[in-house]
Amino acid sequence: MDGNKLKYHIYFWIFYFLFEINAELAYLTEALKPLSLSKPVLLYYSALSEFCFLFSEIPCFYIILAIVDGKFGIFNTVWKKVMASVVMIILGTILFRIICHDFVYPVIYGIPEDIPRFSQFGIFNAVMNIIFAVALGFGFEKFRQQLELQKHLNDIKTEKYNNEIKFLKAQINPHFLFNTLNNIYGLSLKKADETPDIIMKLSKIMRFNIYESYHNIALSRDIENLKDFIDIQKLRHKNLELKFIEEIDNPSQEISPLILLQFVENAFKHGASESIKSSYIHIDLKLKDEILTYKVENSKEVNPLKDTTGIGMNNIKRQLEILYPGHILEIDSQKEKYSVVLKIYFTHGNSEKI
Repeated sequence: MDGNKLKYHIYFWIFYFLFEINAELAYLTEALKPLSLSKPVLLYYSALSEFCFLFSEIPCFYIILAIVDGKFGIFNTVWKKVMASVVMIILGTILFRIICHDFVYPVIYGIPEDIPRFSQFGIFNAVMNIIFAVALGFGFEKFRQQLELQKHLNDIKTEKYNNEIKFLKAQINPHFLFNTLNNIYGLSLKKADETPDIIMKLSKIMRFNIYESYHNIALSRDIENLKDFIDIQKLRHKNLELKFIEEIDNPSQEISPLILLQFVENAFKHGASESIKSSYIHIDLKLKDEILTYKVENSKEVNPLKDTTGIGMNNIKRQLEILYPGHILEIDSQKEKYSVVLKIYFTHGNSEKI
């Protein structure tokens, strides 16, 4: 029996013991009324007698529990388990009556029991006590097992989600890296002076992706990483009209990293990178009263080249489903513009698992 199980079983038997003391006290108040015993003495008799009865009830319960749970290989069918349990109740009843008739009454109460050891009434009373203890114990144990099973299933579900998130982020990071390396390659061909700067910013972003992207971070830190990404892209897209509106009432609000970045990366790749006309990206990020509203709108080529696998957007949708089940995501794809509006309600029971 593991530590937690043992602890809960000890609590159960203490509760049961106290409950039975109260019931026994009520019985002895009437049964021993001719002796005119005081309340403290009756309480002492009740506690001591109920403690003795536990020596028949507790073993009976745990042996039956072991039989039902298949701990004994010999009892491998339902009927065998039923018959073995009935036998244990009979043995428990016999032991209960022996303790009651030959010890509790003559030794504790100091008087002989006024009925035979195995009288019909005595056996009925013993059977009721044994069955009550076993039934109550079974109810408690099966409820505890159900809670343990549910906890185990929840742990498995959480681990599954965490592994899926890690897998999704592992896909996103190379995707982002390849896009940025293409930018650096383009600048290097032009022998641009900005090349060392963009490499330094890329190093900073990759350090963020490697060491900080697998646990929740402050929103301010995620925005800092987002701005580094934008700075890299602006070096290449000099004619791009870019607006970034930021209104944050709680910079320390935690968020899963890289979620915000993916929408901006998508805007650069399929807006600024594909457009042959004047292109723009407008970003509006607000956090107020634990509600994040994030809007990204970008220009769009009328007939863009179909050269994308859609990994980034598909992954971010799946991450939002897992991490923020109460979120709202609206995508509006028109002829010459593409916009995304995301709302995350941090107070609505979202289960951020990483």
